[in-house]
Amino acid sequence: MIGVLAIVAILAAVMAPRVFSTIANSRVTSAVSSVNSISSAVTDFVGKYGPVPLASGNSRVDDLLLTSGYLDSRFTVKIGTQPSTPPVAGATWAFANSVWAASGGSSQTSQARIICSTATTTIPSSASGSNYQLDGSANLPTGAQVISAVIPNVTSAQALALSQAIDGETLSATAAGVADAAGKVVYAAPNGAGLTTVYIYIAQQ
Repeated sequence: MIGVLAIVAILAAVMAPRVFSTIANSRVTSAVSSVNSISSAVTDFVGKYGPVPLASGNSRVDDLLLTSGYLDSRFTVKIGTQPSTPPVAGATWAFANSVWAASGGSSQTSQARIICSTATTTIPSSASGSNYQLDGSANLPTGAQVISAVIPNVTSAQALALSQAIDGETLSATAAGVADAAGKVVYAAPNGAGLTTVYIYIAQQ
């Protein structure tokens, strides 16, 4: 019996890290798939209504896409901060006089969401989604409107895995725990708890 228990313990010690690694990888893969779905929905929205309006703070682009019928649900991922129950209500989008406008709602800054902001020349790792160097060096055109996915409180390992999955090794950080300023996935160096907010480029207009 002792021998059997010892074997079980050894197998558990060997297999547990692999299981947790597989789960972590599947969460990253799911997040990438969600971002791709948003990209398709944005393309469809723009084709019918024109440019996506600016959205941050209380308003969310994913709520706009949901209201306009191009998404079935809000942008949610299984990494970073999970939505509260019930989720925090964002601004309500309405279409009037050929214009989409948002009103009301509460701050969405603690949740994963989709935003649209005006491009700046701030270094991407600290631009909060307002700038990306897609080729690793050139900023987005100043004044353009850039649509981004935002995922708060992501572990440094998952942030790096997201970057590698979307940008590849060349445009990703050299290691977990440091800032990433190149490519479509950018983030500041993790805080003392090992967490950072990840911004993922979706489109510019």
